[in-house]
Amino acid sequence: MPISTFLFMNYIVAVSSFIIAYRLFRIPDFVDSLICWFILYLAQVLAVELLLGFFGILYLKNLILFNLAVLLIVWLIARKYPSSFDLGPVKEGASLVLHNKLFLFVACLILSFTSVKIYASLINPPLGWDSLNYHFTFAVEWLKHGNLNNPIVASDDPFPSYYPINGSLFFLWLILPFKNAFLADLGQLPFFLVSFLAILSVSRKLGLGKEYSFFAACLFIMIPNFFKQLGIGYVDIMLGGIFLAALNFILRLKEEFNFKGVIIAALSFGIFIGIKTTALPYSIFLLFPFLYLIFSRKNSGIKAKIAYVILFLLPVFIFGGFSYIRNFILTGNPFYPLDMAISGKTIFKGVIDKATFIARNEIGGYSIAKLLFHEGMGVQTLLIILPGVILALPASIWKNKNRDLFFSYIMILPFLLYLCYRFVLPIPNSRYLYPMLGIGMAAGFYVSNSLKVPLKIVKAIFFVSVVASSFECARKMELGISWVLTFILFIAALLILKHKKLRVILSSKAVIVAVIFISFLVLQGLLLDYNKNEYIRYIKNSRYWPDATRAWDWLNNNTDGNSIAYVGRPVPYPLYGTNLKNNVYYVSVNSLDPIRLHDLKYSRYRWDSAENMHINFEAGNNYRGNADYTVWLNNLYKRNTDFLFIYSLHHTKDTKFPIEEIWAKAHPDKFNPVFSNNTIRIYKLIK
Repeated sequence: MPISTFLFMNYIVAVSSFIIAYRLFRIPDFVDSLICWFILYLAQVLAVELLLGFFGILYLKNLILFNLAVLLIVWLIARKYPSSFDLGPVKEGASLVLHNKLFLFVACLILSFTSVKIYASLINPPLGWDSLNYHFTFAVEWLKHGNLNNPIVASDDPFPSYYPINGSLFFLWLILPFKNAFLADLGQLPFFLVSFLAILSVSRKLGLGKEYSFFAACLFIMIPNFFKQLGIGYVDIMLGGIFLAALNFILRLKEEFNFKGVIIAALSFGIFIGIKTTALPYSIFLLFPFLYLIFSRKNSGIKAKIAYVILFLLPVFIFGGFSYIRNFILTGNPFYPLDMAISGKTIFKGVIDKATFIARNEIGGYSIAKLLFHEGMGVQTLLIILPGVILALPASIWKNKNRDLFFSYIMILPFLLYLCYRFVLPIPNSRYLYPMLGIGMAAGFYVSNSLKVPLKIVKAIFFVSVVASSFECARKMELGISWVLTFILFIAALLILKHKKLRVILSSKAVIVAVIFISFLVLQGLLLDYNKNEYIRYIKNSRYWPDATRAWDWLNNNTDGNSIAYVGRPVPYPLYGTNLKNNVYYVSVNSLDPIRLHDLKYSRYRWDSAENMHINFEAGNNYRGNADYTVWLNNLYKRNTDFLFIYSLHHTKDTKFPIEEIWAKAHPDKFNPVFSNNTIRIYKLIK
């Protein structure tokens, strides 16, 4: 059973990481220990997948066996050490929430909205562009072939095949036991929880009390732009959560600098830069304080400092370097396909420059007004984060003039991250701001605390912000159900707290076991429902092209392990069909097949619009250049292709089809049209 397999493989890794976290690392702070546990869990998942993928044996059975071996080794090493795990802080935190009606109501609201979002994600197929385009597609290709080779992304920006892959590796972990995206669309949920814990812990390290730390953590995860990504297979919550975790462990090193602290900070940092290329410029702002902590230490010599730097870089190299190293080996440019230049001098030559990459950006994309009022940033960004970005440093100086350089740097960090977003990152996507919003939220409450804003006013702002944000976090039916569930949970919690007997009954082990068993049955039922209705719900609920969803459903109903060539809009994931039964690929129109960008020595990609982008792809030295029908047809036959799926071209003003449609239409003796609508053509190859 897929559910049992999934639980078993996660149990293995969770136990081994638990042993390391609580028997070897033994971090005394409970929240930090939980974050450490997750970082070690994630590191093991990624490391084993990278190792098996490198040798071309990345299959579910091998993954489980290898992780069992890791668990055995970890247990043998750590069995003599006592565990530091203690549930006392959990009871203390629960008591704080349960006996404060404001906290209790907000906790019920967040739990209700999150539960509804999770349910909606579990019953729906993936509906996000990035996941359909490459996050899930790459994971499926690795699942099928046991390696980490990325196919070309046809008919769109040629970047994703060379992106860092940690996010897709975690999606693979969730796809493997199910052979679908049942849980993969919820792949950011653990990072959502880590974001909450990291803000909670960072706030405490900045000197905030439990109340203010709770306010900051709740308001951050309830930023509508952040919250709504919870049920989408993107990697931006991953990026924000791991950034905040890394920053938290660097702040911990400030309090207690030791070997274990350096290791967990390095793991977080390495995983972070291996998620997305936008992590690289942000990573500089984590590297600076780490190096400062090392080289400002007065009780260690230069050799010890260099040793700590090497100790830090080794996990970074392992967990963050894979894609950059592979790119360098294949192309001579770790940041391929982007040109890297300093002061006009090319350092690493690629095939596309930054000006081309941002050519389709909208005018006014960086507008502060647009960001604050049209990007789902919530009222808390205006009332808490913005003052934090502007006033955190002055407030820290005013409160304590003896603050050191390190603390001053943390206070100005939100502003530095915004400058990086504004002037370094190539695209003004507001989701790239999550690291800044997280530390900015903590800084905002630091300002409130420093300026001694009355607690009643802070609580009022907190409550209004949470409630106002909730109306942006869900729409229509989801919103109504979430609010009804909020009041049910809140009233039920008050009744339970009022009756001592109910509290005793609900805290019993039998009830906990029953809840786990019922959850298992519910999950099993939802999986059966997902498998039955996956493609029907593409048609009902997808925001993308109704014509495409109907074509996906037709193809799924008329294929059973077939080979499908696609071209046009780069959304190949739905073509794999139920249980990923089909093989899906792009077939080259020239002699290089399968084709990769770096195989073309003199290629260059330049455009100023989507129309010109597709024209540029067909230039002689580029990957769709020298198009030849006979060569293309032979490539199709060599791959034993059964169906040709042709999307219309992406982002064009009018509906336009690639040249493959012209060829197929002109040769009915080779291509039998079996499905057609305004934007999709499907042909069956006549063999």
